[in-house]
Amino acid sequence: MTLHWRIAAGGATILGWFVGLQFGGFQAAMLLALGGFFLVQAIEDFKESGHAFIAVTVLAALGGFNFLAIPGAALAAILAFAVQLTVYDFKSKKSALFPVALALTALGFAATTFLLQANLLVAFGVSVAIFLATVACDDYFLQRKHAVRRNFPLIGWFRYGLEIIGDELRQYWFMSDTEERPYDRETRRFIYRTAKGLDRNIPYGTVRDYNAVGQIHLLHKMYPVSEQSACSNSLPAIVIGKNRRTPYVCPSPINISGMSFGALSPEAVQALSSGAKMANIHILTGEGGTTPYHIDGVIKRVTVSQLTRYWRERAANVLSFGMKAKPSFPRGEVVGGGRIICQLGAGKFGFRRVYTDVISTAGERGFRKRFTSELDWDKLVEFSLREQVVAFEIKLHQGAKPGQGGHLPAAKNSPELASFRGVEAWTDVYSPNLWDEFNDVPSMFAFLKKIQDLTGKPVGIKIAVGQDDDIRAIAKLMSETGDGPDFITIDGGEGGTGSAPVALADSVGLPILLAIPEVDNIFRQFGVRDDIVLIASGRFAKPNEIAIAIALGADMINIARANMIASGCIMARRCHTNTCPVGIATQDPRYRRALDPEDKYVKIGNYNRALQRDLIMILRAIGVTNPWELTRAHVSVVVSPMVKKTMAEISPYPDNSNGARNHKLLDTCGDNDPLGFDHLGPKLLKLNH
Repeated sequence: MTLHWRIAAGGATILGWFVGLQFGGFQAAMLLALGGFFLVQAIEDFKESGHAFIAVTVLAALGGFNFLAIPGAALAAILAFAVQLTVYDFKSKKSALFPVALALTALGFAATTFLLQANLLVAFGVSVAIFLATVACDDYFLQRKHAVRRNFPLIGWFRYGLEIIGDELRQYWFMSDTEERPYDRETRRFIYRTAKGLDRNIPYGTVRDYNAVGQIHLLHKMYPVSEQSACSNSLPAIVIGKNRRTPYVCPSPINISGMSFGALSPEAVQALSSGAKMANIHILTGEGGTTPYHIDGVIKRVTVSQLTRYWRERAANVLSFGMKAKPSFPRGEVVGGGRIICQLGAGKFGFRRVYTDVISTAGERGFRKRFTSELDWDKLVEFSLREQVVAFEIKLHQGAKPGQGGHLPAAKNSPELASFRGVEAWTDVYSPNLWDEFNDVPSMFAFLKKIQDLTGKPVGIKIAVGQDDDIRAIAKLMSETGDGPDFITIDGGEGGTGSAPVALADSVGLPILLAIPEVDNIFRQFGVRDDIVLIASGRFAKPNEIAIAIALGADMINIARANMIASGCIMARRCHTNTCPVGIATQDPRYRRALDPEDKYVKIGNYNRALQRDLIMILRAIGVTNPWELTRAHVSVVVSPMVKKTMAEISPYPDNSNGARNHKLLDTCGDNDPLGFDHLGPKLLKLNH
């Protein structure tokens, strides 16, 4: 509170005290003194923050106490807080909730006081109940934008309200914006606002400790690349698997990482897949198999006009005694899914060979399907014919738990999910930590080559980096034979998962920013760096982090958890319990109903388009025209107080290349894009919430 506001608050407090003493005694003096202070506080809050939740709630409680003692104070505070939140909601979204709730509240108050002749306290209590009941009904049955409120009506508003006044609370009581893990509040705020197409600029400068040891800085050029230069508003496409029959021309270096149906709900998979389509990127399926949710993406709700037309035509059919054709019930628009890289784990879920056994016992006769752990090559080849499927990824490790296979808890293993995976429903599902088909580099190369030859599409591997002799063996055999993976996904030890042992998650595997230059250098040493595309994943969320990873040696970036946050994840960290409060990491219909994929896919699309847009901005500042011109010389690290080194000094290139990459690139100047481009890059859709 600045000096003139402090003077005003002090004056209002003193004035209220003397007025109260003059007309009502000590209690009135106390109430009016506090009321004067909080009235000035409310005016300042409105002026500075656009809201005054705390001050107005206290004012309402003081008024309620004056007329109806403690019960009145409690009711007034509840009603004031709820009304303010709905007013704030109405201002930002123009929803009908506030006027409807207020009208019903007024009707309830009038009915209880004038028709039922109830006393004021009872009428006030009924009014509060009506208002809250109206809000609860809207939360649970009508609104689809806020997953927490949809699953937890009324209670969810407390989180909503505390989020709005979070800056004020944290300033005095709680942790800073940069302390939480794995994603701090400042990062989550960037993701949420970006997903909604809102202003994501920050006031007053960075909240990061810019001079701290370990801080990484990107080095800009005095004369940036012009925003008006040709095609500077889009990124060129990189070609993956240039020697395959059907190479993958990938338009964006930023894509959605593997998250299985099983770990995620069907609605979350739909939103991610259609969000990928909106952003013109691809999605990895995770090792749980490819499902219709990946392929079709979001199916929009049937509109009122579609229903009206259906019932009109249905009535015409009935009234004409069948002379008019009977209409089919309308189906919502299929948005469609993004391009798919199909991930195969050692469990071969979705591609297990199935045998049909004859059952002939006293109690049962018929046929029964029996899934095996063998890979069904025919099914794999048939699936690869889909145009939407652009590549395959063979999963060896996962950064959060290298050395251990995947785990799907029994509570999540619904009959639908079990049918896709070829397992028994309601049982714990573990994938092996090692493939049956190979156990060393030569046998792995033979396995990869068979898939490459049969499908004609790029095939890569996913690894977490540990002992570097394994990486050297891959690079050496590539240099000797010309065979090997078309791409390698490097998963950092800080990578995410639905469930991992603490012993592995906390200590096993290199962090991504150490792993990238190590792998990049090894392939350079063996002269095969331009024959491989390196993809990095592991807690990336912001465009500067992406630029740093590419400068260190990655060619592309995969992002998982930040896309979950864009779709509404609140980091409740219940992924393994099947009780995700926002419907993302659960198979329970009670929680799944909170997530509206028709709303969330646009947010995911916005977030990924914004990452592309901001990466272009960073590239211009550094003075390069595409991401693969970035090198370690563009990255500076504070190695000790007031001492910095470039990453090229810390991890020098072994081949005197100065970080040059000669990948096959294709220019894509923003053509055929539904949202369009402006001079800064891909446009976003602004949402009203």
